[in-house]
Amino acid sequence: MSSTLQDLVNRAVFYSKEVQTHFGALIADAEWEVDFSSDPRLTFTSADGGVLRARPHLLGSESGREKTWLWGWENVNDFPDAVVGLSHEVRKFGAAEDVTELTTPELSLDEELALRLTLASKEATDKWAHYPAAAGAGTTVWLLVDAAEVALPAPQVKVSVRALMQGLTQTTVTDHRAAVEAYVVKRGIPTAELPDGGLRMLFADGSADLSFDDERRISNCDLNAPLEGEAADQFAAAGGSTGTPAEAAAASRTPDSASASAADDAAAPSETAPATPAPAQTEETAPTKSVPDEQPAAEPPPAAEARVDEAAEPAAEVSDAARGQQQPEDERPRGDHPVEPAQAETSAEEEPSKEAKPKKKGLFSKLFGR
Repeated sequence: MSSTLQDLVNRAVFYSKEVQTHFGALIADAEWEVDFSSDPRLTFTSADGGVLRARPHLLGSESGREKTWLWGWENVNDFPDAVVGLSHEVRKFGAAEDVTELTTPELSLDEELALRLTLASKEATDKWAHYPAAAGAGTTVWLLVDAAEVALPAPQVKVSVRALMQGLTQTTVTDHRAAVEAYVVKRGIPTAELPDGGLRMLFADGSADLSFDDERRISNCDLNAPLEGEAADQFAAAGGSTGTPAEAAAASRTPDSASASAADDAAAPSETAPATPAPAQTEETAPTKSVPDEQPAAEPPPAAEARVDEAAEPAAEVSDAARGQQQPEDERPRGDHPVEPAQAETSAEEEPSKEAKPKKKGLFSKLFGR
């Protein structure tokens, strides 16, 4: 059975949101460096000297100048297979599912395209963290990221409700119910049907009752913590373990938890998103392959793939000369914003200040010509 790009976005959006929030907290304000050699590396170094090492996969790139997205598998810059190999898996998945956007080399860019293609790619590859990085000359490369630290802890009711709320504000989700059902399967969250046709999500530290309207959109979310009464019985029947009262209480107080009210979460959408490193300064240009102007337009790119035309500005050097700004995400660097039940990424209490935050410095070790 074939899928549409929107189907893939629906299935990926909430899980991706939770992973991105977790990932963003790990690399907040860290300096980053990426190397697209045959042994690709993405390294984040925090101010206190902490280092997170990850394996980057170049998904695609978006050109603000040309208003296109170019898939990594088109590989106009001749990156090693180790860098673009995963993007080929996305193309094969797209061909099998008949999703044209995943098999067209270049796409015309719109505001959400890069994020939506990245979400679809996560569903296709089961890689759930991404990082958008500025490569110079108006190009942003979108990377999928492999790192053990990205693994999520046990599900918690406030964290999950926040992921739902923020996910809805970050991009268009046409079938909220299908999106929730995909999320609970990925997250291993037990559920119970409600008499009104709603769905109850069950956690060791509480429960969340979701109601849906006739168009399968979330119309209400009733968050209850701690876990008790009928919900506790349902959780136990599903094989869940609440642990000791102290453990459940500690889980509900986790710093990553959203406010106790879903309404509060939806009211204060977060503006944090994976920061994109500032355009790299070039010291010298490396040879790159140029792409004919007639090439089909592309969508916002996953970090690291770039196209070059003869009229293009000098490509950014990806080495010591390149510096950029970027902040971990929610789901979109410029392509991925927090979402809520109706829309919210973090609770009002936890919502980051809208004042300017320190930008992360970036370093590329490979030249981009797009």
